[in-house]
Amino acid sequence: MVSTIVGDYSGRVYVRGNVLQHNHVDDTLSIFKAKSGTESFVVKRVSRPFYDLSIRLAAEFAGTRRLRMHVDCNQDEGVLVYPYFDSTLLALIKDDPELVHTQRKKILRYTAEAIQELHSKNWIHIDIKPDNILVNLDGGDIKEIANAVLGDFDIAYRLEDGKALRTRHAIGNAMWRSPEGQTAVGVTKASDIYSFGLVCIYAMGGGELLLLENYQDLVRFGITPEQEVLSRHFTYFGPVPDALYRHVGDEVGCALLRDMSKIADATVESQPERRFLYWSKELGPVAQDAISQMTTLDPTTRPTIEQVLAHPWWQED
Repeated sequence: MVSTIVGDYSGRVYVRGNVLQHNHVDDTLSIFKAKSGTESFVVKRVSRPFYDLSIRLAAEFAGTRRLRMHVDCNQDEGVLVYPYFDSTLLALIKDDPELVHTQRKKILRYTAEAIQELHSKNWIHIDIKPDNILVNLDGGDIKEIANAVLGDFDIAYRLEDGKALRTRHAIGNAMWRSPEGQTAVGVTKASDIYSFGLVCIYAMGGGELLLLENYQDLVRFGITPEQEVLSRHFTYFGPVPDALYRHVGDEVGCALLRDMSKIADATVESQPERRFLYWSKELGPVAQDAISQMTTLDPTTRPTIEQVLAHPWWQED
């Protein structure tokens, strides 16, 4: 275990007497890769609020298997040291589109276990997405997953007394937010489940239907990312139930949802094959059922993470 850091960032950092060597020369960077002996680490200078949140999380989840917590810190400099991982789920799929099905599911299973750890203590992540899932590979000719963890807790939040989170603006990445998350109202554990369902679709080969690559075109036509994502998701997983509007319970948020629902309904009327249950058939009925439950548009009927982990899909090869 790494214990303390002393010194500055002009060229080296000391960890237990060993020198962590920079891999970057630009000392204005707030994050860089470093080495101590044969081990690699990520050294990150963070804001004071995030530093304090990280200390709290590390204490609450001491001994975690699936959450990437820092292994060292320096309070005076606001620095956190994390174990280094080979890749992320996002990069892994992009770099190796042929990654075998069983290895993809292994990463997803580990991620579900990470969410379970968080939810067991009433924490929600709010930003579950493929590039926040870090992966280590076994060294060998055949690519196999040694470990995967969920990281980046910048906006993690502890729910109090079962109350949903409401923020001034939508937080997290627009591509992976739940419908209620797009309105900034009614974010709960169920919102994490929805995001995880999207990650499952991405991991199993549906990335082109989820990723936004045309931000400039959207801006040119006056379309926000939230509008584009909602119209897509309502097309895939709709129709939109009244329960979603009741859950949000916010005039502005519900107006956005209704507008995007009308667009999605018109799309499906002319292109019924845009529904998830059409284009996901190759996943098989068990996988379809598991993902459909997670991405239902009614937050109150989404499964808990325990129910997700108990689904028969995980027993399928």
